[in-house]
Amino acid sequence: MTEPTREPLVNRIDRDGVAIIELNRPARKNAIIPPMLDELAAVVTAVNADPDVYAVLLCGTGGAFCSGLDLTEFNADPPPAWLATSGASVQAAHEALGVCPHPIVVALERYAINGGAAFALAGDLIVSGRDAWLQVGEAQLGMQAPMNLAWLVARYPMATVMQVVLAGERIPGPELHRLGIAYEVVDDGAVRARAEELAATIAAFPPGAARRLKSAALCLAESGPIGSEWFTRAAALAPAAAPPPTR
Repeated sequence: MTEPTREPLVNRIDRDGVAIIELNRPARKNAIIPPMLDELAAVVTAVNADPDVYAVLLCGTGGAFCSGLDLTEFNADPPPAWLATSGASVQAAHEALGVCPHPIVVALERYAINGGAAFALAGDLIVSGRDAWLQVGEAQLGMQAPMNLAWLVARYPMATVMQVVLAGERIPGPELHRLGIAYEVVDDGAVRARAEELAATIAAFPPGAARRLKSAALCLAESGPIGSEWFTRAAALAPAAAPPPTR
């Protein structure tokens, strides 16, 4: 018998110059497992090289962005085969987003937690729901947050970085906007539609205009383009941590 086809863990939908990239584990609130990250890296890499793409929308299915690591899967017995290479999967997905030449819009619905927050912070423009929140709470778990730190330090003042990572609190949409992390805050039910609209607006600019501006801005930034060396450095600065805790 032919085995049933598995649903992709990451969807790509192309629409009028916009590549919509969806994290697709809705039953687990799009919680992270390395196979999903491997698919994300592959999809983003393909999008990066696509001359017909002018903007990217990164979002989750099922009305939530990402609930962080899937601790149930990480702590499964016997251990999953991907556990030994999970760090490489995380870094590869972030590297693909870090070198994405297209503007990235993020639809922050409900929450982006810990490892999921790092992917939300990859957005050049974040559209957040009013009651949605982002949390970098790894310190509370005794875990490291190298990818969150990589994005935060590359993009925001150090005072903002410290407010986000040291308190480890939930930061709601309006506060994300006040901190300059969220581009816009809208009603919770309108996040996906508004993010799609924003990405479509950017994609409709003269071909390559937004992409050239993004490239120039990154080249002028102190950190430079957010590529492999940046994420490798962030990962190396984080001491080896214990396996993810159980809940």
